[in-house]
Amino acid sequence: MGRFSDMFGSRSVTALVERSRRKLATGKLDDAARLVESGLERYPASSGLLDLRLSIRRARAHKAMRRLEQRIELNGDPIAFEELIRLYQELQLPEEARRTAETFVEEHPQRDAPHLILGEMLMEVFLDDLQARHGHRAHEHLLQSANLNGLAVRPRLLLAEFYFCIDAKRSLAMMHESLERMATDTGALEGAFAVMAQVADSSADERLDGLLERIEVEGRLRRDPSDWPLSNRHGCASEVREDAADGVVRTLIDKGTLDEIVLLRRDGSVVTHASPLGIRGETTGEAPEADAEEYDPEAGTLLGAAISRPEPEGGFVDVVRTVSGKVFPQAREFDMGKLSRCTIRSKQGNVVVGKVGNVVVGARGAASGEPDRMWERVAQALESVTGRSTS
Repeated sequence: MGRFSDMFGSRSVTALVERSRRKLATGKLDDAARLVESGLERYPASSGLLDLRLSIRRARAHKAMRRLEQRIELNGDPIAFEELIRLYQELQLPEEARRTAETFVEEHPQRDAPHLILGEMLMEVFLDDLQARHGHRAHEHLLQSANLNGLAVRPRLLLAEFYFCIDAKRSLAMMHESLERMATDTGALEGAFAVMAQVADSSADERLDGLLERIEVEGRLRRDPSDWPLSNRHGCASEVREDAADGVVRTLIDKGTLDEIVLLRRDGSVVTHASPLGIRGETTGEAPEADAEEYDPEAGTLLGAAISRPEPEGGFVDVVRTVSGKVFPQAREFDMGKLSRCTIRSKQGNVVVGKVGNVVVGARGAASGEPDRMWERVAQALESVTGRSTS
């Protein structure tokens, strides 16, 4: 009977998510997985269904993770370290992967693999948050990996990408020479060699500390990582079509789903801003006072007192800018991990700030509503006008 209702019941994405959640909550992983996969065939970009697929994969991988942890506890098995880190990464558990990589380095400092794994992780963190300290640590571990294994191409390619992004021309020239001497398959690296030859300058006056500090202060890399020829970021970035954003936010407001919604680019500029009184800044609205008193790192519910109420003329746009520009980076500074979204609860209403594709989204709704459900509706609506970048 259950399968009959699953097959012929409501096929809306919200109904599929709810039914899948109930199956998962009762431990029926196979049934939940079938529902999720069926739903993704129809709604491939649904964040709710994709999150549930990930939850199911994590539940199924629990025993494997525990076995690997036991092998590490027993004798510090390097292979178990690598397998566990890889599993954490596949399950999108970056903080767990990084903590395990840190332990791997501590227990096996003379092996090149732990330094390579941790260096690559820290480099990804640096390219995302642009914090100089992460850049320094990534550089240190990648250099250590290269020094421990004089024949390894991978750490040198990562160092070349790092130097390319921060415009370390002299260091890039040295890495170019080293890679040309080592590489046996020059065809696969032809594009990278061409770019290195164009950018590198062995006579450039260069100070790595200064380059990294300037990037942190300016909030941007000298070159886009997607321009590196060997980057796996090509064609992978999801982008909300700005020409369609106005229509989506207007529909959300007209349906009464939200009181206000803002979309920001990475630099903080406004893509669109809508409330019942207007669109694209015709009204700033009034942000609710944040009076929450707890932080839940799993749910991303932030201590409301940490966000001061903006000046009236700044309104909701400034609230969203503050959360995305200050709160999200500071969460990592306090080792709270990378927040995917932040919820502010108050008597005046609930606010959720998170990312959809390439934009930061801030949504404000009634205090009586459920913030998670509000975010799901917003994310699903924006995903309908989200595609893949071709840059």
